[in-house]
Amino acid sequence: MKAMQKTGLMIMVVFAAALLAGPAASLAQQAPAAVQAPAKAEPAPAKDKVLATVGKDKITEESVFAPLAMMPPQFRSRYETPDGKKKLFERAVQMSLLSQEARKLNIDKKEDVARRIKEMADQFIVQELTKQEVMDKITVTDAEMLQYYNQNKASFAKDEKVRVHLIMFDVKDNATQQVKDEKKNLAGQALARIKKGEDFEAVAKEVSQDMRTKNRGGNAGLFARGKRIDLYGEAFEKQAFSLPVTTVSDVFRGKNGYYIIKVMEKKPQEQETFEQVKQRIERTLKTEKQKTAMDSYLEGLKKKYSVKILDESMK
Repeated sequence: MKAMQKTGLMIMVVFAAALLAGPAASLAQQAPAAVQAPAKAEPAPAKDKVLATVGKDKITEESVFAPLAMMPPQFRSRYETPDGKKKLFERAVQMSLLSQEARKLNIDKKEDVARRIKEMADQFIVQELTKQEVMDKITVTDAEMLQYYNQNKASFAKDEKVRVHLIMFDVKDNATQQVKDEKKNLAGQALARIKKGEDFEAVAKEVSQDMRTKNRGGNAGLFARGKRIDLYGEAFEKQAFSLPVTTVSDVFRGKNGYYIIKVMEKKPQEQETFEQVKQRIERTLKTEKQKTAMDSYLEGLKKKYSVKILDESMK
């Protein structure tokens, strides 16, 4: 029920946004001609079917179903059925009724409401302005991407990684020597069981005191250098990356306890190819170019329109 209510609210918001197209279009017409997109010869759109009239409003097929494109896929499927489309139509009628009544009562003329309408309309037209005047004009060539790749190859190298299983016997820093000896002895007993042929994971589930990995048979996951030091200490990492695969370590002291580890898998450092990272590079270069272009565009507008800062604290 809550999900449906949330969906209904989302649809109402979408329709409300559509209503702002009127104010937004009006403001766009008031914008300086140099900022507006140049006129383009486009084929006349197909006639929009009128589904109903509400007072002076026409409820068209496009206005009813346009919100579908703005919905997440999981919601969109609910409204692509005959019943769902009928609900969208009913929402459009409701929005028309409510908006006409609101305007009749001059609610849109109230100072705080008019200000919010302008703010929202400004967001729409500014988004469209920056899209057509800045973002859509940015291109990134294959040559630029390849140059970036060659200059930043190190950043596209996948780190060496290792997967280990561990058995840990907890020892606090302030533990007595007797407690330390007892824990080290328990670790030695566990290692003896493994050397006699018992399964490492089974022993870990039974005796390990590391609550993060105990129930997973000691599986500490696949990790790169530096990623487990905070948890288990430098000695742990040194053992993990120095031992061959399938090797079981001797008992050693690590962070907060005594450890036994078994190296399960190793992945060597790997250089990602240009094709593998091409899309990432394109996004990076586009972002950089867009920022530079936007900064330049704004500087141009500052010269075009006089900006006078009247509050000294804002300078």
